[in-house]
Amino acid sequence: MTESPSGIRSGVPMQVPISALLLDPFNPRLPESLRGGDQSDLAVVLEMGFDAFAVAQSVADNGFFAAEPLIAIHDEIPGKYVVVEGNRRLTALIGLSHPEIREQFADPSRWEAVAEKAAMSPEVAVPIVVHTNREATHVEVSRAHVVGKLQWRPYMQARFIAARVAEGRTIKEVADLIGITKSKAADLYRDQAIVAQAETAGLNTGEVERAFSVLTVAMGNTKLRDHIGAPLGSRLEPGQAPVPPGKIPELKEVISWVFGDEEAEPVITDSRQMSALGNVVASEVGLASLRSGKSLEEAKQQVQSAGMDPRERLLKRMTAATNALGAASDDLAEHATDKQVVGLVSDLESLVESMRNVIDQAANEARAQ
Repeated sequence: MTESPSGIRSGVPMQVPISALLLDPFNPRLPESLRGGDQSDLAVVLEMGFDAFAVAQSVADNGFFAAEPLIAIHDEIPGKYVVVEGNRRLTALIGLSHPEIREQFADPSRWEAVAEKAAMSPEVAVPIVVHTNREATHVEVSRAHVVGKLQWRPYMQARFIAARVAEGRTIKEVADLIGITKSKAADLYRDQAIVAQAETAGLNTGEVERAFSVLTVAMGNTKLRDHIGAPLGSRLEPGQAPVPPGKIPELKEVISWVFGDEEAEPVITDSRQMSALGNVVASEVGLASLRSGKSLEEAKQQVQSAGMDPRERLLKRMTAATNALGAASDDLAEHATDKQVVGLVSDLESLVESMRNVIDQAANEARAQ
């Protein structure tokens, strides 16, 4: 453990009053417009968007569990701590102990009832674990959200990866840090860069951020990815724009077809239709149909009328790919250190990861029905 300026070691458990705790103004759950915002504003947004009330009810009924301490770092103000993990729980504690803040929540009346039951003041002490700096918390925070019981939504995972890469870490280092494969981390990095690029281009990305996992399925489809000119995640260099400038109109098309926009509803109703959309977009006949305002089903019929059978083509291609990979594995050991061979294996990993995302997303949606 390292020593902090105040002499407190990193990762040391403490008991501090709620009044000494601050919500993280750089929490990846927060929209960009609120980064660095006022504590009251942060609490209102977190309460509204992340169901802090459910946590408050649990605290009122059962108390705050010492086995789940908040993870914090020292603030610039002596005696204050910024909570970098546990902001939803801290929002609940603030709502229960600070009447002037909970009265700003969307439904203050329901908070009053649980606050009365909890009888909690700002001076109530809660458990925290103090680290010397934000970087020292990364392993603990990321594993709790990405592979732990309280997982971040995919977009927040992607934002976390992008932030660490911006600090100078490699994709491989971040993947190891949070316990996911390098190819998955690379794809998440690419997909958040696509969202950022779309926002910069003036596109409405609100729905894309909320349903980010659907974008990962879309970008796992080679035909849709080729339509906007985006590379495999393993081929995207840090800081590079994934979509070429000349392909921004195509990016707008894909976002519209998948998520809808101000002018039209999406042409798919769930991610299991992504393969069908990709097949239609890859066909000149199908693409022209979508661009003319036809539904996905109408465009599919026009593609099929042109003599194409997407399922048959899929099976033939996958069978050929399986046979080719089986044959290639016979020669792999002899050339396992060849940079080009290693790069191609990374591409294959990324492609298989994308295909698995499509299957997993379809299975999740099937179970939800």
